[in-house]
Amino acid sequence: MAKGPVHIRTNVPGAPFHIGDKVRVIKGTDETFDRRFLRRVGVVEHFEYSCGCGQTYPNDPMIGVEFRSGEVEEFWQEELKLFDR
Repeated sequence: MAKGPVHIRTNVPGAPFHIGDKVRVIKGTDETFDRRFLRRVGVVEHFEYSCGCGQTYPNDPMIGVEFRSGEVEEFWQEELKLFDR
């Protein structure tokens, strides 16, 4: 049986954000981007390095963001910005 992606829910030295950081979705970078998340604010919930999307450890993970609705979606670092409002 194949294993699914492994979500790391602790800080990873060298990762672009920290678990618990508040971030805003600022853009999409490929055809898989779901525009309904554009401009939404959420919290970094996990890092994912094993789904085969070209991630590199530690600096280029898929970044799982949890939104107020409870929904979690993954983004590339260039699609997110720290929310400093």
